[in-house]
Order: sequence, then structure tokens, then C-alpha cells
Amino acid sequence: MTDESRAKVATRGLEGVVATTTAICKVEDNSLVYRGYSIDELATKAEYEEVAYLLLNGDLPTKEQLRDFKAELVKHRTLSPFLRKILQEMSESGTAMDVLRTVASASAVEDPAEGDNSPEAEYRKAIRLTAKLPTILATYMRRRRGEQPVPPDPSLDHAANFARMAGVDDGHPRAADILNTCFILQAEHGLNASTFTARVVAGTNADMHAAVTAAFGALKGPLHGGATDTTMKMLEEIGSPDHVETFVDKAIQQKYKFSGFGHRVYLTEDPRAKHLRKFAMELAKDWKGKPYFEIQERLAKAIAERRPKMSPSAAAKVNVVNVDYYAATTYTFLGIPADLGTSIFALGRIAGWSAHIMEQHGDNRLIRPESEYTGPLGKRYIPIAER
Repeated sequence: MTDESRAKVATRGLEGVVATTTAICKVEDNSLVYRGYSIDELATKAEYEEVAYLLLNGDLPTKEQLRDFKAELVKHRTLSPFLRKILQEMSESGTAMDVLRTVASASAVEDPAEGDNSPEAEYRKAIRLTAKLPTILATYMRRRRGEQPVPPDPSLDHAANFARMAGVDDGHPRAADILNTCFILQAEHGLNASTFTARVVAGTNADMHAAVTAAFGALKGPLHGGATDTTMKMLEEIGSPDHVETFVDKAIQQKYKFSGFGHRVYLTEDPRAKHLRKFAMELAKDWKGKPYFEIQERLAKAIAERRPKMSPSAAAKVNVVNVDYYAATTYTFLGIPADLGTSIFALGRIAGWSAHIMEQHGDNRLIRPESEYTGPLGKRYIPIAER
């Protein structure tokens, strides 16, 4: 293999490979920046609508721009009879991610700008999708509990409206504020698997609905989304803070995959996790069930103490507590079942996906990497009678 061809061989999983340039998000160890703004500032000071506007437009809105942006979101929250019918039929047996993906895809049929990839049309599509996803998920959550859906409330902001429609705000006065921050923390994260998928699809000049639908498919995979559910299963299995050390020692011996740990970019700290940890700690004070937060704290400590004795590959897989670790308990303490964690994630991420699709279409080149062939050569065709 020549030096030139060797340079073309990508590492597995494209780790360390720069596939494109972007002005949307910067991800590096212990730092997450949206359009120049630190996640620490946005998570503690902003509304989700401000952050969605920022991602789609390039800067934070003025008062008038935010007012108009919110009004547009409110206008598009309600689902058509066509979409409600699909949702009703799917809610009987479909998962939340299947429902979100399918209804979002079906909404292309009635979108007035379907097939139009102009910046103006895509911006309007982004608003419609951002507005409708909370209604879709909240309706699914109500139906899954055997309850009738609650219509959107035009007087409420994005997170508060979702909390009300989903019935999350009943016993948790701060549910809307916490979900607002969760949506912000999960709104964007560079060229992760689902965003890269969206850009690959957009690169073919497919429209926004096609690219978003593909992103949903990527997010459903447990190696990208899904760690909130498996984190809660892990905490449930441990059962008690007193069982943590024994569990960890046995798990390491058996090469068990710890959920909610590890990140390919964040090597010392996931900057989103500390915000969710505060919520989990706060909500744990009124939690009446198992001491999940205490188990979490003991588990993180036990793994950190044992990392120096692990193999390099094993240690790398538990290098940090990631965003899903405390999101799992935060949602659980709010009364949101753990298997819905990935779908909550999608409600925030739709703004980031949309921004990347618009950026891809704005200066498009088909994404078509090469592969290194490792199969046999020189085989000759043998007639079927001789095989």
C-alpha cells in the first residue's frame, strides 16, 4: 500500500476524521459551544426557543424576533386529523421513537413546501417540525397510559406546554424549567451519528423531512440513543448503594458495559452531565422509591477508583459520566418512564438536526467516502452445472 492510499484509509468508526466544516457547534473535551455561546451560559439563562432560534439563525433573537418565533411555534403545534389518525393507530404497539419517526415522516405529505430545499422553505419546515414533535410525543405518552390527549396550550412556552400535555407537571412544579434545560443541553452536539446521518441524506439533495426521518433512525440505535433506559435497568439491578462495589467488581471481571459512562470526545468531563446531576440531586430529595441517585454517586465513585487498574481499552469506555447517566434519573424522578429518554432527547435535538440540514444544503457536496476492500480477488465464474 502506498503512502497516498494509506492516508485514505479511515480509522474504524471514522474516529478523528474531519468530515466537514460547520459554524453551528464546537465539541471538545469539557466544552460545548453553540454558535459561539457556551452551553453553561445557555443552560442556566436561556429558553429553549432562544436556543432553537440561535441554531437556526446564527445568533440569539431580539425581544421582537423571539416573540415572533414563539408565535410561529405556537401556530404549528396542533396535529392534523391525518397525523392524529396515524399516531392513534401506532400508539397501540409502537415505540416512542417509531411513532416520532413515522409521524414526522408522514408530515411531509401535507407540508406546503415539500420538496423545496430553499433556505426560506427549510426554515419554515424546521419551525413546523420543532413545534409538532412535543405534541406527537405527549399524545403518545397519554395514549400509552390509557388517557385522552391534551391539546396544546398557546399561552405556555415550549417546555411548559410539553410538560402539561404529557402530564409531567402534575406533581413537579419545576418540571417545565428542568425540561427546558434538558432540551437545551440536547439540542446540538456536532457530527454525532444522527446528525451525520441527516447530513449524508441532505447531501443527496433529499429534503428536510427525509433527512430528519433518517436521523430518527440513527438515534434509535442503542449505541447512540437509549442509554437512559439501560442506565435505569443497571441501577435497578444494583438495587442498593451497599451493593455497588460488589456489582462493579463482578461487572469488570465479566467485561460488562456500564450504561451512562464513556464518550469518544469528552475525555475528562461531559459538560452537560453536571447540569443534569444538579437536577437529579434536587429531585431525589422528594423521591419515594429506590435511592437511585445515591446508587449513581457510589457507582461513579467506585468506577473512578478502579479505572487505573483497568486495561486501557476498558478504562476508555468509562472515562466520563456522560449526559445520559443523570438524564436517566432526572426523567425518572419527573415521572417519565426510562424508555422515553431517547424520544425526549429528540425533542431538543430537532433544532440541531434542522440547522445542519440547512447548512448542508447551503453549500452542498454529495458525501461519498471510499472504503478499503478486504475481500478476495481473482475468482473465476464456474457454470452452475459444475459447482
